[in-house]
Amino acid sequence: MDNKNRFIIIVSAFSLLIMMSTVTFFIFEDIVKIFNMDEIVIFSWRTFTVFFSYPFLLYFCIIPVYYEFSLRMPKNNNMFIKYLLLISILGLILSIPISWYLDYKFKSLGYSVCYRLSWNAPSKYVKDTKLCN
Repeated sequence: MDNKNRFIIIVSAFSLLIMMSTVTFFIFEDIVKIFNMDEIVIFSWRTFTVFFSYPFLLYFCIIPVYYEFSLRMPKNNNMFIKYLLLISILGLILSIPISWYLDYKFKSLGYSVCYRLSWNAPSKYVKDTKLCN
């Protein structure tokens, strides 16, 4: 492969890695708020889906760079993909029941659910309805 294509692949992989890491940082921040039971908690089923899918997506950002430098695939590539995909699918499947459980738990602890602008928006749980703004 020529140097121009190699450069494009590496820059694209690192750009995607930076974007994914930024999203995962904010997702992780929301998960910490859930465990700390903060005054304001924003939660959606997508939170856990993205959190559990991050290792799988991270692997696919690292593999092109590894291949470009070593010109071979890792030894246990198929095994890594299989287990990381299993974790991602398990996270996707478990995210819906976890979302239902957390909705029940927040409501039983006295949290109020703020009005959402669309059905697709994440739920915002607050201890005091004045915090809904």
